[in-house]
Amino acid sequence: MFIGNNVKLSHYHEEDGKKLASWQWDEDFVTPLASDMIHPYTAEDWEKIFRDASNSYENVEFTIRKVSDDSLVGFADLSDISVRNHSCELGIGFPKKEDRSKGYGTEALSLILSYGFNNLNMHKIKLSVYPFNIGAVKAYTKAGFVKEGTAKNEIFYNGKWVDIDYYAIFQEDWYARQQ
Repeated sequence: MFIGNNVKLSHYHEEDGKKLASWQWDEDFVTPLASDMIHPYTAEDWEKIFRDASNSYENVEFTIRKVSDDSLVGFADLSDISVRNHSCELGIGFPKKEDRSKGYGTEALSLILSYGFNNLNMHKIKLSVYPFNIGAVKAYTKAGFVKEGTAKNEIFYNGKWVDIDYYAIFQEDWYARQQ
């Protein structure tokens, strides 16, 4: 159910926090991921994120691991889960440059969307992304996300004001794409 051809959604493993803490310094990873002040997370901070989510009805956190050797390549989460409105927000990240542009994101998106729509019965899964994060936008639209709007000059990034785009995918549209 959570296993694809190359990656799988999994639980937090003991050494994951140390890896994520050391990998977080890749500017191409962390800068587009954080819309507010960037601050370093310790291994304990990363562990706490996963531990807190394991007892939460509002957040679900997964690690993304290679099927071949179980090595950590990223993480995915569904946050701000609204049971009443059947909606949530998607987050996904691949901290190491060598794990990007290999199709892991496309496969992990498919797995997390399947979980959200099939297991949690979400009606709508949404996300926000910088328009210049071309790789992410391409992966999201390939997965079926549709742009819903833009917040102009929303974030101060690299010395200038930039927009944030909002995307969403609905359960019925996702099911139609699975046919």
